[in-house]
Amino acid sequence: MSIIVTLLGVLGLSILGLCVWQHRRYLKARREIVQDQQPVLHPSRMFHAVIYLKVERGADVIEAVRSLRPVLESPGGGTIVYAGQAAVALVRSEQVENDWDAVLLVQYDSCQAFDAARQRTEQRQALASFERVYIHGFQRSVLANLMIPQILLKLRATDILRRKPSHFPFVPVGNDAFPSQKVMIEGLKTLEKLRHLCEDAVVVFNLIKPGDAAQRAADHAYTQSLMSAMAERAHGPMHLGRAVTVEGDAEFSAVAAVYYPGIDYMQNMIGSTFMNRIGEDKQQGDSLAVVTVPFLSKL
Repeated sequence: MSIIVTLLGVLGLSILGLCVWQHRRYLKARREIVQDQQPVLHPSRMFHAVIYLKVERGADVIEAVRSLRPVLESPGGGTIVYAGQAAVALVRSEQVENDWDAVLLVQYDSCQAFDAARQRTEQRQALASFERVYIHGFQRSVLANLMIPQILLKLRATDILRRKPSHFPFVPVGNDAFPSQKVMIEGLKTLEKLRHLCEDAVVVFNLIKPGDAAQRAADHAYTQSLMSAMAERAHGPMHLGRAVTVEGDAEFSAVAAVYYPGIDYMQNMIGSTFMNRIGEDKQQGDSLAVVTVPFLSKL
């Protein structure tokens, strides 16, 4: 009996050690590569806002956001936890504008604090200096987001035990790309102009509205395959939450910010036979997926 107890103890400690290792490596990527400053723990009342910005013609994106930062982070305001320059809307929404230059993720002490900050004259004037602004809120669960790396670890262990073949290296799809894949491949060429900011991280901000039962089933199959690849290369969702409409009448159910390890990785994945195999039947009721490259360290 003592041997069994000892073995179970060793097994438990090994699993705990793996979970700690998994958490630390994802946190390291978040802080050092993605430049994401989201606190690991935060009160459930915290409110998050995704701010989409379109600068005036000829304006410098980083300079415009740099000028906005002290206004957003003034006393009683929020804290920018992620800032990225937008490259392209990989998936275009029918409910909101699709053409953006920057995306910010801002954390507030509460929804009430967010509302109060929006009403301040200084902030309203600062946002009015942009050609266009759209804000969508979301409630981010601490526990659910803490579990994401562990879910990916479990998925990776399951794939190994099942001897599932590797997803890598990605094989170029060539002329066999389906029509929307060709559009995405072409759209991602805009990432080349942003390599000087950061070539080792791409973050896609998704506003998601599920479709009907058939669309949800197709989307689930796509997500499962994509998560398997994410688990193998240690990347994936950084922020998941319940969408909250704060302006206009757009209806989305969820917000997801997903990290991919680099510009080359993103371009190779979208232009691969892997994406061709899993992506053609992907369907949602409506979605906006904006590809960004981080630049918070430059503000």
